[in-house]
Amino acid sequence: MKLNQVPLKEIECAGPVMRASTPYILEYEEVASLAEDLFATYRAKINPAACRLGPRQREANAESYALFGSDRELGRFHVVYDIEETRLALELNEDEADKFYRLMREQRIVTPDLNLIRRVMSGNLAETVAAVLWQIGAIKVTLGDLRPLFKVDEGRNYSPIYIDVKGLASYPAVNDFVLSSAALLVRNLEFDVICGIESGSIAIAAVMAQKLAKPMFYARRTRRYPEASPFEGIKSHELFRKRVLLVDDTLVHGWTKTRVIREIREWGGKVEACFVVFDRQQQGSTDLEQAGVKLDSLTNRDAALSLKIPREISFLTEDEYEEVTRYFSDPRAWHAARGFTFHEPAPRD
Repeated sequence: MKLNQVPLKEIECAGPVMRASTPYILEYEEVASLAEDLFATYRAKINPAACRLGPRQREANAESYALFGSDRELGRFHVVYDIEETRLALELNEDEADKFYRLMREQRIVTPDLNLIRRVMSGNLAETVAAVLWQIGAIKVTLGDLRPLFKVDEGRNYSPIYIDVKGLASYPAVNDFVLSSAALLVRNLEFDVICGIESGSIAIAAVMAQKLAKPMFYARRTRRYPEASPFEGIKSHELFRKRVLLVDDTLVHGWTKTRVIREIREWGGKVEACFVVFDRQQQGSTDLEQAGVKLDSLTNRDAALSLKIPREISFLTEDEYEEVTRYFSDPRAWHAARGFTFHEPAPRD
């Protein structure tokens, strides 16, 4: 059994101990292979000085394994077989326990719980939506030590944070809450048709179009051949003088959107408004404003990093929060501090 196969119902890190549980009763043989893979992961990702895994030590309904370096015990892996679950715990030093927590938290079983969010925080709509996105793992953070940093600005720069709302449809209740809120937000805008952008926002645009009883088409990200239409789902005469609401999942810079806006206008359509679920607040609204388009967003980075969102919702560590804050305050300085070359954001030719 591999470590990354274990679905986790609960996970927390308190000082030198990381605790988790899985809603399955694991077999002895599964735990033995899990311990081997856990040790291999620990040695590969966290402590190369680890050299061997100790033998299984049993006691009643529990067992443990020691993790050894060349001259001492480095930590212990504990397993407790409960009636309806198997509880796991890993004792390491505080820094290593924190790293293992960051490795394992993405394996938590996602159970969207708006009541929990309402109970533990009192934020505005943008903060509530951001909390929901954290809860389902749509906002991801890495320090670059355990998992690679994310690539942005068309792959030329790095980022410690990535927002992926394409998976909303995997959580129907969340999808309905987020897109119902989006439909409510844009309901007073004047438009005749909705345009999504291939491929991330097609599903979002389609659901919003249904909620608003508006027609919908989408723009291709690239044309397969020069004569290909830039759009699917609409003909040029159907777009003539139509007011278009451009819809996308996220906004970093406005390069793709301004290209789509230009193509819509070349077809005779009008674009004055753009809606995104998440705005990273990295010049995108300025790019759209220069194109004569006003941006509306459901949530943004300020809301996502609001101190009203507790760590039991975001699963964010203090080091990660500080890293993301440093990045957003000055991406150029953040790149320099990490020894990376910063490329001035610009669209590729």
